Amino acid sequence: MTGRRVRQPSLRPGSPRWSQIPADTDDGESAYALSRLDPLVRSASPVIGGPAGRRLASATGFWRAATVLVLLSAVVFGLGIVQKQHCRAEGWSSPDQFWHACYSDIPVVFASSGLGGADRPDLTTALSPDTGLGQPPLAGLMMWVTSAVIDGDQVGANRDYFDLTALLLAALLAVAVAAVSFTLDRRGWDASHLALSPVLITAGLISYQVLAITLVALALFALSRNRAAAGGLLLGLGVAAAPQVAVVGVVVAVLALWRSGTYLQSQTDEAGRDPRALAGVTFAGVTVITWLVLRILLLPGLTGGFGDVWTDWRKGTPGYGSLWLIPKLLADSAPDPASSWGGRFVQVLFGWLFAADSLGGAVTSVLVVIALLVAGAALLRLTVVKVAPLSPIRTGTLIEDGVDPGTGSSSSTVLADWVTRRVAPASLATLAVVLVTAKSLPAQASLLLLPLIALSGLRWRDHLIWAGTEAVYFVGIWLYIAGETTANRGLPSQFYLLMLVARLAGIAWVGVQGVLVYRATGAGAEGYPDQVGFTGSLSIREISPPGLDEGTLLGDRDAGTPGTPA
Repeated sequence: MTGRRVRQPSLRPGSPRWSQIPADTDDGESAYALSRLDPLVRSASPVIGGPAGRRLASATGFWRAATVLVLLSAVVFGLGIVQKQHCRAEGWSSPDQFWHACYSDIPVVFASSGLGGADRPDLTTALSPDTGLGQPPLAGLMMWVTSAVIDGDQVGANRDYFDLTALLLAALLAVAVAAVSFTLDRRGWDASHLALSPVLITAGLISYQVLAITLVALALFALSRNRAAAGGLLLGLGVAAAPQVAVVGVVVAVLALWRSGTYLQSQTDEAGRDPRALAGVTFAGVTVITWLVLRILLLPGLTGGFGDVWTDWRKGTPGYGSLWLIPKLLADSAPDPASSWGGRFVQVLFGWLFAADSLGGAVTSVLVVIALLVAGAALLRLTVVKVAPLSPIRTGTLIEDGVDPGTGSSSSTVLADWVTRRVAPASLATLAVVLVTAKSLPAQASLLLLPLIALSGLRWRDHLIWAGTEAVYFVGIWLYIAGETTANRGLPSQFYLLMLVARLAGIAWVGVQGVLVYRATGAGAEGYPDQVGFTGSLSIREISPPGLDEGTLLGDRDAGTPGTPA
């Protein structure tokens, strides 16, 4: 073995870190540590002693990524409880809960729906779209079951229910962090995007969104381990907890069908159909079946009340956080021409902006559909159509031996690579589009991005840009709502408008990063368009400040021919 220094190529914005690039690491010394690979984390690492050393790669037991991040996630989630402390101590009453930004659906719905009282509704009533809790079916089921152990007649029942739910959600978050870390394997420290996100502190305890996060994380973990049916079952449950995560199933189906068509045309008969295509179709199909069965079991009617949900959505007007609320906010923000010379000047130049009327339900529905179609076509063009799919694997060999001689990878390894380098970035971009164009965008809805951000391996810089906009909006929305009760203390419409636009821009930012990561993992060696050519057994020894663009790799090379993918 001889040592050789290899200059790291300059990476474009959105390009994958070296932690996202497959490498032959038979020496077991390659450590994919954020403190070495992420410029922002590296610059902050001196606080804890500097970048991680080479022994991190062989860390097992307690000090492995999954264990450490699970414990840290509990600390972060505990800070979320502290953030709600005023309401825990004083109660959730309006408008006080808005002034102190400690509102939560959990105790408020518990009290308003009578879950803890003597007239506690039965399950059918609790989940009914008309008379129920106003939650997605699975979230409503969890809320109803949890309330059974709380005596609603005792003093402090709301706080007890909130505390019990917080413990359950913290346990679910720990499961999600572990699932993401195991899916990422040696990139396990990237699960810190889920475990340590500031968004968990502000929005983690507003509702049961963490339940959907956990189910999505488990579903993608199962898919990465070649358990497509189990993954589809878990994602179907996730859709019943948060409908927006259905985009993951859609993305998997599109990638699977595209892959199937591509390789049936380009591969020989001996190669057969790519197992990733079969796994993707199975995953998406089981997701739809699970969601339908669950709705039929929990909700009335042959379609589980889906027709009523569709009607309500079609007629519903834009809600808080929505892009389509901007015309109303502009109208409310119109300056008074008589108040100042500045007001007159603005009115003359931009008066037409402030003359917009609020959008009705039908108009908004049409706009949402058009926006989704246009954005969906753009995403297809930028990702699936323009980027070559991952290298094919042979079905027959995988079934018999578990390893493909063409790539040297097992089926589970190949599927894990597909999940992290194709499914997660594409799902992140698609979910960002769905959130930005939604009729209503609650503060907690952005939490759904976290597992996809972690699996895609975004840089912490991009994560914190998005999290900063979420934090600003989190404060602004409660002050704006409180202002509807006490106008002279609340947030004016024009300031809420700025915060809303900033938040939508933050979500769009991480969506764009998802597209860039997807595209960046598509260029490589001839014959293996997704692979990176490398000269033998590369292991990361050092990356010099200021980070990726000027880092170096220490490569080890056998005396023989360079080791390239077969």
